[in-house]
This record gives sequence, C-alpha cells and structure tokens, in this order.
Amino acid sequence: MPLDPYSLCPGGTGKKIKFCCHELLGDLEQLDRLVEGEQIEAALEQVVRLSEKHPGKACLLATRTKLELAAKKFNDAAVTSRAFLEAYPDNPLALGHASVSAALVDNMQEAASLFDRAREAAAADVPDDLVRIAMTLVQVAAQVGQFGLAESTIEWLTEKSLGSDEERSILAETLLSAGLPPALRIRVPLATTSEDSPWRFEFETATKHAAEWRLAKALKTFNSLKGVAGDRPELFTNIALLCERLARPLEAAEAWLKVADLQASAGAASAHDEAVEATGRAVALESQANPERSPVVRYELLRGKLDGDIDLLEDALRKDDHFEASPVDRSRWVSRGAVPPRSSWRIYDLPAGAEAAEEGQRLLGNVLVYGKQTDRDAEATLQGFAPDLKEAKPLAEGPLVCTFEKVDQPTGMPSAAPMTYLASSQYRMVPPATPPAPPAAGEDAAIDTLVAQQQGYVARRFSAAWPDMALPELLGKTPREAVAAGGVACWRVEAIVNEAEATEQIPVGRDIWPALREAVGLPAPTPIESATPLGEVPPQRWLRLDLAKVEDDHLRGLLVTAAELGYGLTAQRVAEALLTREGITDADRWQAYGVLETRARSTVQRLEILKKIRALASAVKADEGMLDVGELRIHLQRGDQAEFTRVLEHIRRHHGQNPRVGHHDHRLPATVFRDRDCPHAAGSFSRATG
Repeated sequence: MPLDPYSLCPGGTGKKIKFCCHELLGDLEQLDRLVEGEQIEAALEQVVRLSEKHPGKACLLATRTKLELAAKKFNDAAVTSRAFLEAYPDNPLALGHASVSAALVDNMQEAASLFDRAREAAAADVPDDLVRIAMTLVQVAAQVGQFGLAESTIEWLTEKSLGSDEERSILAETLLSAGLPPALRIRVPLATTSEDSPWRFEFETATKHAAEWRLAKALKTFNSLKGVAGDRPELFTNIALLCERLARPLEAAEAWLKVADLQASAGAASAHDEAVEATGRAVALESQANPERSPVVRYELLRGKLDGDIDLLEDALRKDDHFEASPVDRSRWVSRGAVPPRSSWRIYDLPAGAEAAEEGQRLLGNVLVYGKQTDRDAEATLQGFAPDLKEAKPLAEGPLVCTFEKVDQPTGMPSAAPMTYLASSQYRMVPPATPPAPPAAGEDAAIDTLVAQQQGYVARRFSAAWPDMALPELLGKTPREAVAAGGVACWRVEAIVNEAEATEQIPVGRDIWPALREAVGLPAPTPIESATPLGEVPPQRWLRLDLAKVEDDHLRGLLVTAAELGYGLTAQRVAEALLTREGITDADRWQAYGVLETRARSTVQRLEILKKIRALASAVKADEGMLDVGELRIHLQRGDQAEFTRVLEHIRRHHGQNPRVGHHDHRLPATVFRDRDCPHAAGSFSRATG
C-alpha cells in the first residue's frame, strides 16, 4: 500500500507521518518497495543506515525489528525490540515485537504478558503489523505446546475480524495439527456468579476486563477475590481459563484441580462428572507444562566392540530367527558426514516360526553393524526403548559374540509417554508364503488379515501392561494404585480412560477400555438421557448418550461436532443411529456414511459403504470421479487385479478430463469426502475421524 503524508506512521505511534516522521517519507516508501519485492537483506541494510542517521525513530525501530525477524536474525531482533520497547513502552508494536522475541527464546509467559499489553494499548485501532505479530505468536505458541495462548489469540482475531477468513482458518488448522489435546479442544466460557454474591461487583468487573481482552487485569482482580470467595468453583474456573490464555499452564492446572475438589464437594447430580472433567483438563495442562516429566520411556543406544570376521558375524545374525535384515539408506549418513553401517537388523523378542507367529513377534530394536574404520574398531550399535533393550541385549550379544555397554547418549534422543510407548508396539509382519489369490467379493483380503492381526497383538499387550504401568499423568502411580487411592487420584484415571476411549488415543484399542475399567476397579459409566444434548451435555459425556432419545437435529449436530473435535467413536455411533431414523435426507446419509467409511476396519466394509455412498452421489451433486479413485485404491490394497483394471478403465473413459481425478493428491483418504465434493458434507470430518 503506497504511503503518503497522511498515512499512519508504521511505527505504531498512532500519528500520521506528516506529524511524526515526515522527513523519512521517501525512505519509508523505498523500504516498502524493497519489502514488497522480497529484498529483505537490502531493506535491512538500508534501515540500519537510516537508524544510525535518525536514532530513536519508532518507524525505523519497528521496521528494523520486523526485517530482522524476517531474516531470522533473532538475536539482533531481540536487541532492537528491547530498544524499541524502552523508548516507547506503551507502543503496541513495540510491545508486540517484544512479545514475538520473547516467544522465540521460549519465554512464553513473558510473550503472553507483552502481547496482552500490546492488545490493550492498541484498543480499537489495531495496526496491521500487530495482526501479523498475533499470527506469528499463534504459530510459535502452537509449536511449543502453549495451546491456551494460541487458541485465545485466534479467538481474538476472529472476534475482531482481523486478518482474512482464510488466514484464521489456516491458524486453526495449525493449532489442531500441533497436537491440541482433546481435553483442551472444548471451549469453556467464563463462569458467572450468583446475583446475591457479596463480591458480585468485583467479579463482574474482572469478567468485563476478560471480555475486553485485558487478561492480566482480569486475572489480578479474580485472584484478589480468593480471600472472600475461596470456596466458589466459578472463581477458580475463571482463574484457570485466564492462566491458560496467559501461558501459565501449571497455575491453570492447580486452579482446575481446585475446581474439581469444589465441584465434588458440592453434591450436585453432575458433580462427579464435572470433577473428573476438570481433573482431565488439569492433567493435559500438567503435561503441557512439562512434557518430559517422569516417568517417561527413553530411547537409548548401546555399543559393543566386534572381534573376528564381520562377514561371519553377519551370517550368524542371518541364521538367527530373532533377526531380520532391513535396508540401509546410506545417503542419510553420508548427507551428515557420518559413516554408514555395513548392515542393519531388526531384532524381535520371539523367533520366527508357526508357534511364535500365533503369539506375535514384537520388535525390540535395531542392530547396526559397522566395519573397522581408520579411527575406530568394528562395532555394533543396539538401539531402542530402554525396557526393550533389556530383552534385546542378551539376544544380540550371543550371535555377535560381544558385550553391549551403555555409552553417552547423543543429544536429542527421543522419549515417549508410557501409554504412547505401549500403543506404538510393532510386530513382525508375516505375509503368506505364496501370493494369495485375489479375494472373492465379500471376502477379507490378505492385508485385512495382517492388519487385524497386528492390531490384536498391540491391543492385547496394552491391556496386559497398562493397569500396572506407572504413568506421569498419575504422578508416578499405576492406574490400579490410583483407583485404590480414591479421590483426585481416581479421577485422574477416570479422566484418562474417558478421553482415551472417546478420542481413541490408542488407535488399535477401540474395544479395550470397558475391560480395562473393570480391571483397575472403575465402575462402568452410566447412560445419559437427553433429547437435546448440544449445549446441555459436555462433549466428554457424549459417548454415554442414549442416542435413541436424541432428536434428529441434535443427532446431525453431534455428528459434525464430534468429528470436528476428534471424538471419533461418538461420531461413528451417532452416524449409525442417524441412519436408522426415518425422514432423514440424502445429505444426512452422505455425512453418516462418510464417517463410517473412514472408520471401517476392513476393505470389505469400505467397499460395502462406498456402494451406498455412490447411490447418493447424484442427489448431493458429488464428484463421482473421486469416488472411483477411492474404489481404485481399495482394490489395489486388496490385490484384486481384475477389479482394479475395470475401475481404472472406467475412470479413463468417463473421467479422463476431470482435473481433480487426473491430479488427485495421493495423501487424501481413500474415498475423499470433503466439503468441496458436497455442499452439505462436514468439511473436516474425514480428517477428524481418520
């Protein structure tokens, strides 16, 4: 946008250039042209020269900080933004740039506080550069797991209609893809207090501050009420929400635990559920504050010196049924200047064979064999998660005739939460000895059998180990111990189980949670009857709804909302219930079948559902060519060459000119149900339930 004397100063002073920095108008126009032409380094050199000639100018300090951030000169940007803030402590851009600089050095609490001040200083006149700063802050906050700050900033942008719809949508997608925990996806509104409360005036004053995005002032006022309203759950609910938005997850977790305690002692019919849900939110925030809290399962590396002929040692591994050769991508080592291994081997807990195959052969880790180099002897590296290496170590030491020792671990070695570690178990794939014949119609394919077998192995191991595994979410207790302890410890287990079942954190464990509840001593959840659950029943309880009692319009709303929030099992059950109703529309059926197709457990089920979807395509004006692409992929998975050829020829004849079919993205799900296919379809349910 061209500058003129009556344009606002780009330094956030709120003054027009004519009355602020008129002598720099030509220079600012030239800088603007350089930035538009993406000549960032040239623009930065020029603004540095101008800063030396005109020190302390807000427009130059703001532009210099922005350019240093764009050039990824973060240390320089921090110095400049500090000078900018010292010179103009109430300038919204100075505060905003200081916020981004703090975020980039992982000081998120300071970043949130500075941005809160920037937002307040800007008031109704929000500069475009502050909008860009807000969007950058969302991306950084999402990346480092400060979801409350990211989500509330998106909410502010949306409420004020700042930025475009597309930009805000991209930010929301960024937040979801960053791993926003399901417990934090539920938007909890600020609580109100009763009209006869003696502290009502102060409470409403704090609520007004929060509604007008003066978050620090709101939090300070709410905290001042602890002495007189310390037993009110609405007070601690608002404190918790504000702490989330101000990047104070530990304080937020403590406030939610206080809410849980107060709700449980209230004695209301829904008190137990509310206590469990508040506890679940606290658990998510504790993990956000300290992802590496103990206990975690760490990935480790052991080394052993090899003596003798390397070819003979590798031959010993080849003959040992615990080992399986795996390909070596040597370019990965060469690209970082490292010596690639001679060979790589997967090591399993059980040897190959018919009996072992029935029990499953679990992957314990990998062995990398290195030949003798000028600067080191021949050696083998054994790597995997620590519990697995205890089993793998004696299995590898035998054929390699060596002793593996723990060495200094390289920086950046990964770790996993215990539940993630159990759920990510891998087993040896044992395909048929001879290529199977193409499956008959309605018959499972070989891939279906193998996948079901793998999922069964993982689910059985998880079910056997989880009740007695120490979990960080339970502060080091096992689920069985926590349930026995009762109180908040038991609520933690219930919150974990409820969320894991509803959101399927264990992808292969759709059916294991009822048995695990019984195994650790949790009671079965009671059904909930509600004809109009949207707005009445929190999403965490939707899985318990008696869907036969829910009105059609609320079923439709539940289907879309559950899928968008990641409550896949609820979405599946709602879809099944909706399809039993009389009088539903073709658009309803399209949505319901779309959810069921994404969750089908076998290619047979997917083909059956796809057939029903195809019958609806013309009614909802869907792209039938993309349905053919989906069917083509299913036949490819099934190894059905005849059907694959038939569908491929049909696509060539009838959809050869369809650009979406000719250039479809290989990453899309099998039958590609998106809102661009059907104006009635829920645009995000394929992603949310996949």
